[in-house]
Amino acid sequence: MPFLLSPAGSMPALRAAVDAGADEVYLGGPVFNARMNAGNFDRETLVSAASLCRRNGVRLHITLNTLIRDREFASAMEYVGFLAREVRPDAIIIQDLGLAAQIRREYPSLALHASTQLRIHSYLDAEFLKDFGFTRAVLARELPEEDIKAFAAAVPETEIFVHGALCVSESGGCLMSSVIGERSGNRGECAQPCRLPCGNGYALSLKDLCLADRMDSVLESGVTSLKIEGRMKSPDYVYAVTSVYRRLIDEHRNATEKELRFLADVFSRGGFTSGYYDGRIDDSMFGFRSERDKKRTAAVTVTRAPAYPPRALPPCPLPGGFNLPERDSGSCFPAKLQQGIVARFEYGLPSAALLRDIADKCVRIDVPLYAAAAAAGAGCAERISAVLPRSIFVHELPEVKRQLAAALSAGVRHATVSGLYQAKLCAGFFLHGDYSLNVYNRKTLETLDNYSFSSLMLSPETEGTFARSSRCALEYIVYGRTPLMYTRVCILRSQGRCGGEPPCRGALSDRSGARFPVIGAPNHTNTIYNSLPGYRADRASELKKHGVGLLTLLFTNETERDIKHILSLASAGKKADFEYTRR
Repeated sequence: MPFLLSPAGSMPALRAAVDAGADEVYLGGPVFNARMNAGNFDRETLVSAASLCRRNGVRLHITLNTLIRDREFASAMEYVGFLAREVRPDAIIIQDLGLAAQIRREYPSLALHASTQLRIHSYLDAEFLKDFGFTRAVLARELPEEDIKAFAAAVPETEIFVHGALCVSESGGCLMSSVIGERSGNRGECAQPCRLPCGNGYALSLKDLCLADRMDSVLESGVTSLKIEGRMKSPDYVYAVTSVYRRLIDEHRNATEKELRFLADVFSRGGFTSGYYDGRIDDSMFGFRSERDKKRTAAVTVTRAPAYPPRALPPCPLPGGFNLPERDSGSCFPAKLQQGIVARFEYGLPSAALLRDIADKCVRIDVPLYAAAAAAGAGCAERISAVLPRSIFVHELPEVKRQLAAALSAGVRHATVSGLYQAKLCAGFFLHGDYSLNVYNRKTLETLDNYSFSSLMLSPETEGTFARSSRCALEYIVYGRTPLMYTRVCILRSQGRCGGEPPCRGALSDRSGARFPVIGAPNHTNTIYNSLPGYRADRASELKKHGVGLLTLLFTNETERDIKHILSLASAGKKADFEYTRR
């Protein structure tokens, strides 16, 4: 029987979760957690929380799930030391791979859970998780049932969300709040701009997840822990939702209509959705918090029953070894040959004439995987890199493998990946790491350097400087509209702006009138881009001092004339002669 994992944003919420029957709870301390606006726990109350959990046989998970700046590493590790000595949690939830590696070196007995922010989309990640000694994977919210089952069969412990808020962006892939509001979701400061009106209504706001009426299949899926979202919610919310799921697990059944209505009254955004789990990704998933919803919540009375008796849970799994692979320099493209411009085409295939025209001006030309074989036919196959989709589900693997084989046969020798699991699909290619790997600090760079990447792209959010002695080349986006989010649901279709046949194009407007381009992929996934392009090519010399040798130009909706002009400016390190942002 899976464990029930409940949120706690405060000590009263923690008591509510324990009393309602949670087997496990997760909460954040005063620093480095992804819900910095929750009440959270200072060091003294963390110790008290741990004591309360131990008395009741409840497992305690501490969130340390943000990206860490270089200058913060010392304080982050001091905090980890405090947790290890004074709190002794059952696990720490981690997003930053550099931090995870450092914890495994200094505190090898401390159990780590891989956060959903690590973009865990494929059971192929199992090997990578074992390398790090992670004892559990918190799966991406957007995974369908078949993928969850595949993951549960491959990884010792898995955790899925069964109730609470959903982001329209794929897990760990949202930069919207960071770029347009200077409040990073990867730093626990998300301003939730997706919940605001835009487009035709609330184009980016999803209903909350609820799998209470799917519990029969969830309980048979093989997952280890069922997670309720809600560290920003009230103690009454935590108690109400936890108590319902406690009954469903204990009685091994689906929720009744009465229980579903109660959950909706407690909190909903125009109802619930199970679209991701069911593989039914459509317009029915969208919803927002209406005045009617708020009135229903205000009228709810949460009655507390006698506290759930103390549990006797089995001990937590012990961490495995920390076994990073040995870098294979023979399979890497030499860093000394990777100095200059990378032209990246986010959508479709540029004309053969344009490819030939820019080939001698670029070190590498990145195109979507589905267009890579055709791009090679323009006569510049040796410079083409096939950019894999940002996430790959189980049912998509055969087509991805077919496209990779076609690209390889056409002479393409480079592949750009968004996850470590994708690297396993790319035998025979030189590997390049996309910005989605979140190379945010030196420790992460040093860690990923072991995975035989020819180059690694720095996170668009990074503020750090990087050693020039890195064994792989470093890459940075110096021109282009920053990808704000990647969505599994077609935003354009929900807005009545999809042409029906992918790939499609359109735009969303916010309340200020700014227009954000939306570009679709062949499977109707969408990428939403910033309203203005960023430009830093005039700072190339400064970037080179920090070890950056590859300057990426990210093209989305530019004309061929624009592309040639921007390439000319960037190659010369000139200032932009168009409107741009530095973000």
